Amino acid sequence: MITRQNAQRRRYGLFVLAVILLLFGGVLIYMGSHNFAIRAVGLGVVMVSVYLVQASNVRNRSGLPEASGEVDLPTARTPGRLLWVVSVSLVPVVAGAWYLLHLDAVNGGQTAWPVYVFAGVAVVCAVVWGLLVAKISGGRGTGN
Repeated sequence: MITRQNAQRRRYGLFVLAVILLLFGGVLIYMGSHNFAIRAVGLGVVMVSVYLVQASNVRNRSGLPEASGEVDLPTARTPGRLLWVVSVSLVPVVAGAWYLLHLDAVNGGQTAWPVYVFAGVAVVCAVVWGLLVAKISGGRGTGN
């Protein structure tokens, strides 16, 4: 049986390991700026670091979720009207960015700004649509 002090030590040990891995991953990304394999390993190390911060649960001062007031109650969180409006309005924006990219490709692809516009719109769409999917699913795939 793990005592409270051992659990706290383990929690902070994981957090310290996560910080060390984050720094190491940052160094790998910086040093491997011209090498894809090193950058990919650095990114993987940073992702493991983020997982360890989450697993360490340092922000929770107590080992019991009831004592800290963090009881996980199932709540119905549905997407709001603003999220739906933004999600739907991004469809013509991504279509327009794709059309600009297509026009540039047809004309020889001499300029780079349509690629940047399309990439920026794609990132915004991924974030907004990912949030929409997360709100719709509402944590149904967690097995609880």
